[in-house]
Amino acid sequence: MSNPASHATRNAPRLHAPAAGTLVLIGGALEEDPVILQRIVSLAANSRSDHNDTSPPRISILTTASEPANSAAAASSNEEENDEADGRYYVELFARHGALGVPVPIGVATEPSFSGSNYLRSNALSEQIAESVRSSDAIFLGGGDQTHYLLALFQSAQAGEPPFGERFDTPVMTAMRDVLARGGVIAGTSAGLAVQQAAPMVSGGDSREAWLYGASAGYADDNRLRYIPAGGLGFFGEGLLDSHFNEWGRVARAVKLAHACSERLAIGVDENTALIYSPASRRGEVIGSGGVSILDLSEATFAEGINGAAATDVRWSHYTVGDHYDFANGEAQRANETHAIPGNSASPTTAIDVWAEENGLALLRLAQTLVASPERIAAGESSLTDETRFRITLHRDERTSWNAAGGFADLKLSITPIAPSA
Repeated sequence: MSNPASHATRNAPRLHAPAAGTLVLIGGALEEDPVILQRIVSLAANSRSDHNDTSPPRISILTTASEPANSAAAASSNEEENDEADGRYYVELFARHGALGVPVPIGVATEPSFSGSNYLRSNALSEQIAESVRSSDAIFLGGGDQTHYLLALFQSAQAGEPPFGERFDTPVMTAMRDVLARGGVIAGTSAGLAVQQAAPMVSGGDSREAWLYGASAGYADDNRLRYIPAGGLGFFGEGLLDSHFNEWGRVARAVKLAHACSERLAIGVDENTALIYSPASRRGEVIGSGGVSILDLSEATFAEGINGAAATDVRWSHYTVGDHYDFANGEAQRANETHAIPGNSASPTTAIDVWAEENGLALLRLAQTLVASPERIAAGESSLTDETRFRITLHRDERTSWNAAGGFADLKLSITPIAPSA
């Protein structure tokens, strides 16, 4: 049995370097969200030292996380999803919101996938491309596979090895750091959020596999929970970062990974939602239509039993649009009136299969129903195999608060195995 509160916890985030700029951490499913897109454009424009400059802000667009185009037709198609087509899509998207998007031709491919393709990993070594990125007011990172960014933007200290351990910045990676350090913006959606993580960084897996097999270092194209110990780009160091958080049922995954990595906090951003974060002030703001969850493991206890692992007393808070959170002192400012006493809405019923990605919102809905009701406890279940099942229990106590917007704070969460029937 272990308690993460006994581990040494940091008072300041582990960042590569101090930064004056802003991170826009988008949970995914961005599409044409005018609130989030316009905030990126406004932050980019306001980051300029020349406040008389009224030209459209310049946004470098990296779609390295996307799969390479496999033909010229696919690269030029508006119906395909690949690094070149996605780059063009975001250029057009930002143009509609008053910004000049500049596609950065850095892909994960080591060789051209078709004649004329120039989205290559080696372009991250180009000083010319680095200077183009450095001249930007903002950088946007598209979704896909976050490990693609590591493969392209870093060089490994070990010849022939992926840059998942000791590694060095490419010129483009250095340019990205320069943009943030001088006050620019780094925005990213889905994988573009996850890769902004300092050490460690989640590289894949789902909640079911996490609680069946635990977490391990590395990367593989399967559903096992894995992470990169060296982390991502190193911009956000307050805790573990995750995207598509409640929609893809990632609460249990985040608890398992945070414990495995001795992290106190896990921060999950929902789809169509962004956490606007200032590394200098360590304050965050929630915008968009979903929420940002913070899981605090400082009081949690973990154990291994004959029927499986267990976690008790994880504190779960969910922040919604207009809320602010100060990571330096753990204090929140809510946009809506909060209540410390239970509500009088209908009582929750037991939720089934709450870890299935297609049923991901079930656990959040259960929590929101509980805090708005007179009840103190609600439970959900998830079957991992015919023989392995877990119960997820939510428990309100004197520290729990909630509001009508769907937000809540300090709800206790426990995950315990259910003994097989005799």
